[in-house]
Amino acid sequence: MIIIARFACMFLLALAVANSAAAQAQPVDAFRITAPSMSTYDRSQGAPADERQLQDAFLSGQALTDLSLSVTVNFRQMNSAEYVVPVSVRIAPSSDLLVGRGPRSRLDFVAAVTDAANITHSNTRDAVELKLGPASIAALATTPIIYDTAFTLLPGRYTVRVLARDQTTGRMGTADVAFTIPNLNRQTPAR
Repeated sequence: MIIIARFACMFLLALAVANSAAAQAQPVDAFRITAPSMSTYDRSQGAPADERQLQDAFLSGQALTDLSLSVTVNFRQMNSAEYVVPVSVRIAPSSDLLVGRGPRSRLDFVAAVTDAANITHSNTRDAVELKLGPASIAALATTPIIYDTAFTLLPGRYTVRVLARDQTTGRMGTADVAFTIPNLNRQTPAR
């Protein structure tokens, strides 16, 4: 009986070690790009004609669906008046992103936050070069790309418009998300 219990413990321990090794060998769950960091990504502007195309596509207001985008917006209070608003843009994996790819993948991101009167409160423009290892190039077809940025805003109702463009293929995608930042400091009168 003791021998069977020891064998069972050793078997479970070996199984746990094998599972943890298999979990470490799995590919990354997303290629993450954070806007302010320049340590891993080389930011560079494109040609003037490409910049004009990007600006025209962003200002047109049309929904572009060549790239499938989803946008997540959160907020947290920085001080008594301002809120930091992290925005996460997720580009769904696509086999089309592999066309013409080598070890570098160039992406453009444009975002603007406007209020109900269509006044722009904050915006960003970023051109990033994602450096990929040989194993990562094939994983791009099944792994999403996530771009993170943040804005500082006051309480109010806003809409964020995001445009992403793959510089290699010229494919673009847009997303518009409406959100509200409540005034957490507003005091309600006592009744």
